[in-house]
Amino acid sequence: MKDMKLAILYLLSIAMIIGGVVSCKNMGTRQLVRKKCVECHQKKVDEFKKAGVVHKPLKDNECESCHRPHGVIGGAYLKVSEKELCYTCHKEMKSVLDKKHLHAPTKESECLSCHSPHSSENKNLLKGKGNNLCFICHKEDAYSRKMQHAPLSDKGCLTCHDAHGSDYEKSLFDSTDAVCRKCHDFKKPGFVKSHSGYNPEGNTCVSCHTPHSSSNTKLLREFVHTPIDQNQCKSCHNSPESERPLGVKKTGAELCYECHTENRIAFAKAHVHDPVKKDNCLSCHSPHATDNKDATLLPDGKLCYSCHKEREKLIEKQHVHKPAGENNCTSCHNPHASDNDYELKETGKNLCYQCHKKDDFTQPNVHSPVKKGDCVTCHDPHASNHKFELRLAEVEQCYTCHQKEKMFFDRVNVHTPIRIGQCVVCHSPHSTTEKKLLVQKKNKLCFNCHNGMLDEISDGSVHESFAKGRCSTCHDEHASDNDCQLVEEGADNCYGCHKNIQTLSQKSKHTHMPIRDGKCTSCHNPHGSKIKGRLNRPAGSLCLSCHSGLALNIEKDEFQHAPAKERMCLKCHVPHYADIENLLTGKGVSLCKDCHNLNNPAMAVAHSGIAINKTDCIGCHETHSAENKGLMHKILHPPFKEGNCKKCH
Repeated sequence: MKDMKLAILYLLSIAMIIGGVVSCKNMGTRQLVRKKCVECHQKKVDEFKKAGVVHKPLKDNECESCHRPHGVIGGAYLKVSEKELCYTCHKEMKSVLDKKHLHAPTKESECLSCHSPHSSENKNLLKGKGNNLCFICHKEDAYSRKMQHAPLSDKGCLTCHDAHGSDYEKSLFDSTDAVCRKCHDFKKPGFVKSHSGYNPEGNTCVSCHTPHSSSNTKLLREFVHTPIDQNQCKSCHNSPESERPLGVKKTGAELCYECHTENRIAFAKAHVHDPVKKDNCLSCHSPHATDNKDATLLPDGKLCYSCHKEREKLIEKQHVHKPAGENNCTSCHNPHASDNDYELKETGKNLCYQCHKKDDFTQPNVHSPVKKGDCVTCHDPHASNHKFELRLAEVEQCYTCHQKEKMFFDRVNVHTPIRIGQCVVCHSPHSTTEKKLLVQKKNKLCFNCHNGMLDEISDGSVHESFAKGRCSTCHDEHASDNDCQLVEEGADNCYGCHKNIQTLSQKSKHTHMPIRDGKCTSCHNPHGSKIKGRLNRPAGSLCLSCHSGLALNIEKDEFQHAPAKERMCLKCHVPHYADIENLLTGKGVSLCKDCHNLNNPAMAVAHSGIAINKTDCIGCHETHSAENKGLMHKILHPPFKEGNCKKCH
């Protein structure tokens, strides 16, 4: 029954929603009549139609060809995903996806990267004219050098390339050779003469010439092999009249060493790069021309990664050594030969000093790995997921050598830099002028972080150890089982300097409870205070913070003893230890006589003429506060209460 009620409620809700859609309803009938998008969005449609080229569905007011009229929140949603939508009409374009080489937007089915979906001032609804459209994605620098290829400057990129995809590399409409032959007659005498009498074959044009733009004449690439630059192809190739004109006179490195004689000797080192060892210079260098420095086939890093593929993955890590990040492998490695492992240009730290300032590593106190010149003990020379290209997280890196310290630091309370794994907050990982590789003099180091504590009490009484930065007198710099990394627990930490207080308190009959319990900091701030005695708060309120019952009585009683009222507890009490009970400064009347003149006649009258110079005042009077005048005890002996002392005395 319950399920049926829910079903009826659900159907009624749907009916109410349908009934509320008045924008698509003919109010005169029960039948829903669908309006076209343009009936509401006519202004927008008119704007689109002002352009020179209008997308056919929009031109025919058929927005619904691409858009759904409804959506969960009423948005103008596409009928299908963008990647499929265009192919619903342009079915012939889907076959382009089968081509070997696809333009990136085609590959990702992102037609709107180049085409406007509604209208445009350009043919084929393109977002830009000619090459300007291409330069939205392709950096213009490589295409705008001094000498420009005619198709690029006059006719545009599509003279050679297919905008969507091709079976030929670089999305050319045909092979490189065929594309060049479209404009250039390879058999023409002038063409042959300009190539030293040789007839170029196959796809060799781009081995010397750039297809886009160049800083050199004849569109020669940026770095040209000297024989090519001097039009001396015969230096390496057979004569143009020979049976094999483009054949080389010698094979491998033997041909190169004809000119590069000094290299044969220079490459005779303990460690030789494999291509050099195999006399295969052309595995790295172009024999004709290239856009890369030193006439390499690819830019520095990319060339290396063509063989050292496992190294390429390193630069995906979070922290990359600058030379590796810039694909500048030859900053550290000699690409041909070296007397050092891995063809390094220098050994150990001398290699690092080529970029890193030597002064930072040669101060009086030097970290052991730096002293040994073994930087890679801590740092990965290529990349790491840890800051500064450390092989491990900072603190774990330190523990690889400092195992003993790791055990020692496993305590209850650990200094924050160690707890968060940042030893370098206090220690230099390389070298410093201070002992223990501290980044600063020990008496100033702590104040790098804790300077605020010193500022707070700068005008008050500062604990000498704290003021002089001798923090390790009380605290362990690294870790401790005691609160605040204290060297000793409680008062034992204070007694290292304040031995006399410990000795005298042990000899005294009565000791203040905080002293007895070893809680000096209950009363004193261990660093300093703007209150005399480095107290945590003014003496009176400090005492009453523990003696709460006494504080309550002083507050509620009508009469207060002046020292108690003025919170001058130390007028009568000593703060640490005494031989007199309640830590009083004196016994009997001797305690009171400093404030009360016992020889004053008024004093004799008040005490019925009885001598009080040898009495104990607290026999009759309260010491702090009372309900009775004269601070008399609450319960009094009747003769005494009536002032008739002589009845007994």
